[in-house]
Amino acid sequence: MEFIEKPQSELDFEQSLIDYLQHIGGSKQWEYRPDIKTIPGLWKNFRSILERNNADKLLGKPLSDQEFAQVQKEIKALTSPFKAGQWIYGVGGVTQVTVQRDDANGGKVIYLTVFDQDQVGAGNTTYQIVNQVQRHHVQAGTKDCRFDTTLLINGLPIIQIEEKTSSHDALEGLNQIRQYIGCGLYGDIYSTVQILIGMTPTDVRYMANTDADSFNTAFAFHWQDEQRSTPVFGWKEFCNSFLSIPQAHRMATSYMILDNAKNHKNLIVMRPYQVYATKRILERLRNHTFGTDNQEVGYIWHTTGSGKTISSFKTAWLASRLPNVDKVVFVVDRRALTRQTFDNYQAYDPDYDPEQAVGSDDKQGIISDTANVNDLRRKLRSNSTRHSIIVTSIQKLAKLCKSDAFPTQDNKNVVFIVDEAHRSTNGEMLPQIKKKFPRSAWVGYTGTPAFDGGLTKAAFGNLIHAYTIREAIADKNVLGFHVDFEHTLPDAEIREKVLPVVLKEKYPSWTDKEIDNAIARMSNDEAEDYVDSGVYDNNPQHIEKVVEDIVKKWRNRSENFRYDAILTTHVRSGGSSIPMALAYYREFKKANNRLASEGKRTIKVAVTFSYATDNSSRQFDDNKGLREAIRDYDSLFNTSFAGDELNVDDYFTDIMERLADKQRDGEKLDLVIVVDQLLTGYDAPKVNTLYVDRLLAGANLIQAYSRTNRIEDPHLKPFGHIVNYRYPVVAKKLMDEAISVYANRDSAVVQDTLPEPEPPTPEPNPIIVPTFKEKTRLC
Repeated sequence: MEFIEKPQSELDFEQSLIDYLQHIGGSKQWEYRPDIKTIPGLWKNFRSILERNNADKLLGKPLSDQEFAQVQKEIKALTSPFKAGQWIYGVGGVTQVTVQRDDANGGKVIYLTVFDQDQVGAGNTTYQIVNQVQRHHVQAGTKDCRFDTTLLINGLPIIQIEEKTSSHDALEGLNQIRQYIGCGLYGDIYSTVQILIGMTPTDVRYMANTDADSFNTAFAFHWQDEQRSTPVFGWKEFCNSFLSIPQAHRMATSYMILDNAKNHKNLIVMRPYQVYATKRILERLRNHTFGTDNQEVGYIWHTTGSGKTISSFKTAWLASRLPNVDKVVFVVDRRALTRQTFDNYQAYDPDYDPEQAVGSDDKQGIISDTANVNDLRRKLRSNSTRHSIIVTSIQKLAKLCKSDAFPTQDNKNVVFIVDEAHRSTNGEMLPQIKKKFPRSAWVGYTGTPAFDGGLTKAAFGNLIHAYTIREAIADKNVLGFHVDFEHTLPDAEIREKVLPVVLKEKYPSWTDKEIDNAIARMSNDEAEDYVDSGVYDNNPQHIEKVVEDIVKKWRNRSENFRYDAILTTHVRSGGSSIPMALAYYREFKKANNRLASEGKRTIKVAVTFSYATDNSSRQFDDNKGLREAIRDYDSLFNTSFAGDELNVDDYFTDIMERLADKQRDGEKLDLVIVVDQLLTGYDAPKVNTLYVDRLLAGANLIQAYSRTNRIEDPHLKPFGHIVNYRYPVVAKKLMDEAISVYANRDSAVVQDTLPEPEPPTPEPNPIIVPTFKEKTRLC
């Protein structure tokens, strides 16, 4: 264990930090500049480095004051951390400023390089430390202050550190920075800061820079040791693994995400497990000999909700820049997720600018989706950088590869990154696609690998990196679960009314006394095993009791309608599950009529399932029910999906966006009833409750439960809430079995090449919160 020194004051600790940063690992690292204590001093230093790095473009004529004022104006115009991140990224990883030279210097427009990501830790890049920089107040009624420690890259502030003594909390340092942000002190040359760090001798947290209103320490992370996957608390260990050169530079550039979504613009810094996974994949791809090495590169097991979309995007984006990669294809396993994934990827693409994209090819970015199979064929053949990363479905890929008109692609090195890889391992699609792309490399991402039969490993190769649900909950990167097991059938009713009938049918020769004795000897789970699902399915009394419970407790469970919920119904083997979903939908309509008649707020409910085209006996009734639900939805939200032609795809998309509260206009949806849709691959932090009227097991249980585990407001959403409505004993047993598998990285039978970490010491039972109750009666 690292010996932790405890300096007597913040200034002593600050000086210890500065001394250590200069010689991390015994080599020369950051250069300390004790002479720089003011904003003018920072500008002078930056000007000197800018002129030195661009001596060839300046032709021996330094910038005049008027010329440098143009540079200052461009930097001061970075009014948000997001805009600063865009500017730092630049074009193709090169940040430049534009200068119109004075007439005395030729009068030409020149472009000076500020950062070049290819020069990380080398070349012309300069790394410096300044401390106690004076910041004069910019808002009336606020005070002057001094910033603790700032790390400069090529003269610009990139990482800000606020130190506290060991008697304080690292979050206090971050909250102090928030006060500075709120007072407008992160403008001027400090507008370029990307990463904020709160540090004590025994605790360190880092987060992306943000504005004061969006500041949320729930997104302030501990760094982790790569080998042990344990949090880093000691300040020296943090310096070694995070603030060393070139790691600190990469964290502030390569491992930042620009989230350019339509309703928000955020700067995101990657979490340690995301960084380690991305690094390992890139190392393998960099050394991969396409067409010779095995196509299976490996798979990432990061628990659902821990940010696989960000990780996979950064992997795809950095892989597309490798010299031995011609194209990257991101594959989703359902057509419905293609648009969602493309929207996320496009929002993260630093080359995409939605404000300039309309009617212009200049800012369309490098991400493209595929409207149909022909569009996919065209983009796979394209050499344009605009099609460097393609988002498509495995169904489109498989259909294309079946076509004899689509020849074997043996002239391009293609990286395939597969989302929800646990569901893409069965059938003939994957082998068929691999055969068509002999010069390909395959990487899988999954929160729940298919361990039985080693399917995920067979499809993608060995495990590259693991981050389990237990680790994620202990790290507070996802929420734990509060699980209730409600029951509409009391034990007495099961034993006195249901079991005698069931046993008499199963054992017709038994006497009544023998049946009574058998029931008396049964445990609760044995009794439940005899209860046929028909007791629940399409049982009006059961459905009525479930809806009654949901409506009665809605205001409390939803935190006064702030959060949303999903209700998933039973999937009957060999029969249609849709009648049960529609029965629930119609019961909610009745409940809403009662609420409205009492002058109470109603619950906005939708139901979604696939439009039937199988010519089955249920097709007419199921599609009629879906049309009814869509007409109700149109009336409720002023949409038009039930026109002359039923628009089921757009209806489903609107449900996803409204449930996730991504709609800028109109009201949000409260509850959606599903059979299987939205239970995997759907990210909605506003969903806090999953109602379950079916039996879930294994990966399906973890995936479904995890719809509720996204971090939001920690005070209002401390956990994901799961409410089970049938087979309480069996349901709990299946839950325990699923968690025992997916909370334990040994389930992957990790190969020798993957370091075995020591699991973090969690809080008592971090997966199921202590308020867990095994059974609650409804009647």
